[in-house]
Amino acid sequence: MSPGNQANYGAPLFQSVTQREGPADDNETTFHFLERGGHSLAIPIRDWMEHWFRAFPKDVAPRLKLRLRSARFAEFLSAYFELQVFALLQRLGCTVEVEPSFPGTQGATVDFRARNGTDEFYVEATVCGLGQGVLSSNANEEDAIRKIREGLTELHSDLWLRAEGELHRTLGKRRLVLPFRKLMQAHTPDEVRESHSREGRFEAKRYLSETIKEGDWKLTGSLIPALARMGEGQVWGPVRTGAVSAQAPLTLALAKKAQDWRRTNLKRKSFLIAVNVCNTDFAWNLDEIRALYAADALEGAGATSRTFAPYLSRVAGVLIFGNATLGMERAARVQLHANPQRRLPECLRPLLGEQTLGDLLGFAPDA
Repeated sequence: MSPGNQANYGAPLFQSVTQREGPADDNETTFHFLERGGHSLAIPIRDWMEHWFRAFPKDVAPRLKLRLRSARFAEFLSAYFELQVFALLQRLGCTVEVEPSFPGTQGATVDFRARNGTDEFYVEATVCGLGQGVLSSNANEEDAIRKIREGLTELHSDLWLRAEGELHRTLGKRRLVLPFRKLMQAHTPDEVRESHSREGRFEAKRYLSETIKEGDWKLTGSLIPALARMGEGQVWGPVRTGAVSAQAPLTLALAKKAQDWRRTNLKRKSFLIAVNVCNTDFAWNLDEIRALYAADALEGAGATSRTFAPYLSRVAGVLIFGNATLGMERAARVQLHANPQRRLPECLRPLLGEQTLGDLLGFAPDA
C-alpha cells in the first residue's frame, strides 16, 4: 500500500456487547444484529469482518465503518461487498490501495488499485438486483405487510400485493391500510368478478389497484375475486417486480461502471468490475452471459471464442458473484469472465474457473 494508505490498527469495528441469539429486532440494523449475535452463524462472519477491517487502510476505514453501520441494508451490503473484494485481492497476493487518487482527473474515482509483480490493475465493486427477486424483503417491508394484514378485516375480495425497491423506514399503520381499505370500499365483489371475467386480470387491475410510494419503494395492491370458499378475501404476497431475469439490472450496473471508467485518464490501464448479483432469480450461466457478451457471439460459439459486448470493450474482465449476500458467504458462486481483447492480470487467472466464495475468503467450510 502507498504511504498514507497503510493498514488500520485503530478502534475495532465491533464493540464488546452482551451476546444473545434470536432474529433481528424491529429497527435493529444489520450491523448491530451481528454485533450482539451469539448465534454460531453470526460469530464467524463478525470475526472475519473484524479481521479484514483491521487490514483496511486507516485513511478510508472510518467511511467504511460508517457505511457498515447504516440502517439501510443496501448500504451495509455495498460496504460489506467492498470489504470482500478487498480481502479477495489480498488473498490472491496483491498489494491493494483503496480509493487511489488520480491527479489531473476531475471527480474520477475507482475502488481499488491492485499490484501483483509487474501487473497493475484497477477494480470497481458494485451490487445490483437487491430487492428485485421474488423472495427479497427487509424488516421495514415485513412490518408494513404485517400492519396491512392486521388492519384489513372482512375483505370481500383478495388483495394481491406487489413490491418494488427497498423500504428504508417504518411506515404508520394508517398510511398503509387506508388506501387499500378505500379501494375495497369503492368496488363490490360482483364488480371485481365481472371485471376480471370481462377484461382479464391485467386490464382489470388498471382501476382495481392502489399504490403506496415511499422513496424508491412502491407497493401496489390489486383486487381479484376471492379464491377462498364462501367468498372471504385474503391478503396475498408481496411478490416482487423484476423477478423474471437478473439480466437487466446486471447490464445497467456494468454499463454505469464502464461509463465511469471512460472518464478517467487511465484508459490504457487494466480495469475490472466485480459485481454481486443479488437478485434471487439470478440464473447462473444464463443472465450473466447475455449481459456480458455481444449478441452475435452467443449463438454457436464456445466460451473462449465469445467477445464482450461493445459497451464493455474497455473492461478487461468481469468478476461475477452469485447472490453473495449476508449468510451466503460460504456457498455463493464466483467466476471471472475475461475480455479476449484485453490482457488479464496473471494473478486473476485462477478465478476463470467457477469458485466458491467461502474458499476464496477463507471461511471454514463447517464454521
